[in-house]
Amino acid sequence: MTALLIAIPLISAFIFVPFKEKSKYILPFIVLANIILLFNLPLDTVEFMGGWKAPFGIVLVLDSASFYTLLVVNIIFLLISLMPQITDKGLSIILLILLASTNGLILTGDIFNSFVFMEITAAAAYIIASSKKNYYGAYKYLIVGSIAGGFYLLGAIYSYLGTGSLNFADISLNMKESFLPYVALMLFIGLAVESKILPLAGWVPDVYASGSPLTPAILGTGVTFTMIYLLSRIFITVLNGYFLDVIYIFGLLTLILAEIAAFKQEKLLKALAFSSIAQAGLVLSVISLNTYDSLKAGYFHLLNDATAKIILFVIAATVVGSFMKNKTAGISFSIASFSLIGFPLFAGFRSKLLILQSSFESGNYILPAALLFSTIIEAAYLLKWNIHLWYGNNEKSERIPWNIVLITLILSLFIIYIGLFPDTYLKIAENITNGLMNYKAYVTTVLGGM
Repeated sequence: MTALLIAIPLISAFIFVPFKEKSKYILPFIVLANIILLFNLPLDTVEFMGGWKAPFGIVLVLDSASFYTLLVVNIIFLLISLMPQITDKGLSIILLILLASTNGLILTGDIFNSFVFMEITAAAAYIIASSKKNYYGAYKYLIVGSIAGGFYLLGAIYSYLGTGSLNFADISLNMKESFLPYVALMLFIGLAVESKILPLAGWVPDVYASGSPLTPAILGTGVTFTMIYLLSRIFITVLNGYFLDVIYIFGLLTLILAEIAAFKQEKLLKALAFSSIAQAGLVLSVISLNTYDSLKAGYFHLLNDATAKIILFVIAATVVGSFMKNKTAGISFSIASFSLIGFPLFAGFRSKLLILQSSFESGNYILPAALLFSTIIEAAYLLKWNIHLWYGNNEKSERIPWNIVLITLILSLFIIYIGLFPDTYLKIAENITNGLMNYKAYVTTVLGGM
């Protein structure tokens, strides 16, 4: 049954190819069916594909971490699908393929299978990146992504050489220490592109700033969430924290450099693209502290960032002129901006406070300093853009579709709700954390106590 989370969107994509112009209206129902199915699947189960048990066959693992990550990613796809204006030109078919591959990345317990799903994800992402005729950005993304995919495949090969297995649980138990550095380095390079770690995130501004609301809205939220989950699963659950100190350094550098770059941008979408890179760096540096509280804080912030970024990217790419003729959209944009900065009463304040608390408790004082420095820069450019959009030239202002206004407004109100009552997001973050850190339970679930 778990495999249906991959099969339903994949089969639907092929069925609706002849009706690609109408597929954008079918997309929400298919994603909703996936979410309903997810809630009817038992937790802590393993599906053995083809009847071959682990570690010899391909497995799909549904534990608390994969369940809640699937829930978040599928809800993001549902929100995007409810804005059919941004999925024109048959891109709904590509979104279905992308949904199938991201679900596969989250569920798989096999390192080579994760490579296959990663390549499918990348192929779909390249097509989405080329929308609005952004061929240069898509080509740049293709080149960097292809190189990263090669490194990830090398990491999978070294994993097999070091254990004689491709199964995550088996690799966790039996990896030879002499192979660990090579495996970790190759996999890190492979994941750094989609996880938006500098310098391998250089493709992001050219792709996200193409003018298409779909491209950054889905790649910067759903795909990024999936890739950070996969990185966490590999380096925390499978490799038991090995190499996290290196990821921590790259995360900090990414946070600081990307925020400085965002401050210097003269185009809003490019500024938001660098902001997206910076937030990914922040999350990865927090996760790399590898404590229960830090991992929970990291995923809490990732949830807040994904919510804010959907609002910011969709409105920034849709609104023409100022907010004076789109006041509701402008209010939503401002709320998302304030949350990203970390103002009190907004969701971002809660997660940044939790990051500071978890860092201090672990004896780390560098991350809080970097966070406070980057927040000052972030506040400067986001407030500047808010002032410009509210009081700039409104002669060319056009009203945006009502459904986009409604969805972004609901999300912005939810940001305030989480700022006041954070338990919903905290519960999701805690469940993901429990699944990722309890590697013994993961191994027992997959291998049956072997």
